[in-house]
Amino acid sequence: MSRGPLNTRRAQARSLATVAMALMLGSWGCGGETGTTSYDSPVSTTRAPAIISAQTLIGWADEGKVNAPFGTADRVVVVSVTTRANFTSPTKKHIPDSVMLDYSAELSMTREEGLGPSGTMMLAGPQMDALVKRLGVDDHTTIVLTVPRATSDSEMYQMSVAYWTFRYWGFARSRVKILNGGDDAWEVAGQALTDAVISVPPSTYSLTGNKTVNSSVRYSVGEMITLVDSLNVNPAGRAGVQLLDVRGFTVSPYLGNAFRGSSGYQFVLDRVNGEAGRNRLYPTKEALLARLSSLPVMDGVTPAFMSPTRKTVVMCGSSTSASPSFVLFDAVLEVPEGDIAMYDGSSSQWNNYSFAKIRAAGATESQANAWAFDVVTPGTSLFRAIGTLPSPVPGENPFMPGYFIYQPGQTEVNQIEVNDSKFISATGGGTTPPATGSPKPPGSGC
Repeated sequence: MSRGPLNTRRAQARSLATVAMALMLGSWGCGGETGTTSYDSPVSTTRAPAIISAQTLIGWADEGKVNAPFGTADRVVVVSVTTRANFTSPTKKHIPDSVMLDYSAELSMTREEGLGPSGTMMLAGPQMDALVKRLGVDDHTTIVLTVPRATSDSEMYQMSVAYWTFRYWGFARSRVKILNGGDDAWEVAGQALTDAVISVPPSTYSLTGNKTVNSSVRYSVGEMITLVDSLNVNPAGRAGVQLLDVRGFTVSPYLGNAFRGSSGYQFVLDRVNGEAGRNRLYPTKEALLARLSSLPVMDGVTPAFMSPTRKTVVMCGSSTSASPSFVLFDAVLEVPEGDIAMYDGSSSQWNNYSFAKIRAAGATESQANAWAFDVVTPGTSLFRAIGTLPSPVPGENPFMPGYFIYQPGQTEVNQIEVNDSKFISATGGGTTPPATGSPKPPGSGC
């Protein structure tokens, strides 16, 4: 698997690295049992931050880590999150030896959750398992995500969605990296790009090796209802939990208690080489902390500031433009597990949950009150959502009436996490999604 033209120094480094790796594996014994058989085991690539520079990736390539043989400690796979047209473009090109993740077909899907199906949801187990195998990811692999040079902001969104997806599916933060600035950063560092497409052998790794779904990084629609209700009942709870909707300062409707940010890139302002046509750069931790304290969000009609230490749930229209905010907290601030999550249904899902639509689908008044967002939280005068939700469309029925009997906090209507938990379990058993890291904020129902 050629990376294209390699200079002599790089080729020699790869040969030496291969020999060294073989000696190391031989000293470890069969299967590499000294700390390299799971995604929580520390090897050198895992000690790098989640946001890496081009120089770091160049070093790994020089050391022969990129697409090294399966089972090699510190194996690296470079994944370009893009479209086939961009990946094969003779003008855009891509990093040599990288493989493509086609976000238009491989990163989200329609799935059943809550009262019915919703689009652009978390990738299901069979599809994610197949993707991991196709990309050549095994239990020693560090995944480096990138995007083509001069990409659109939407592709950086998708790269951030990919990061969140791997994290949800049990890949430790130490094993999933983002190349800051993508292929632009690689090129500016003096490295060649190529339009040659390589074929990597698929791995035999199964997600069951990750043992548990990291459900703490994701919110379902039922969990959002119960979280909003808990904050309406006890507004003092906002001292420990913050919600961020990145669709704009004036967007309506929006969830009660949610801050509204100016955009998905409110805190991601810099670009490679300072050039407007280059890819965006995630800020350093110090720069991000400064921006959080100086760039306001809106709390209703009042300017406010995001806290770097509160448990945070981010959302948008369909879980895409909120993903950079997830990366900011998870990869840049490195908050404790469970202190940052994304609601992937977002407004495209909860906007359907109006009292009138649920009633029109056959629910009783009591059932509609349990699930609707345009009603007040029981025991309060506060609405779950601020603004007017869409009216029913004649003939439309986005819900499955059989689910009306359940309350939002019940596991029976957290179908995505329940099914994913069953898939990743080696025995296929269990009905409750396992929680990893810190528990979700109060009222999540998990």
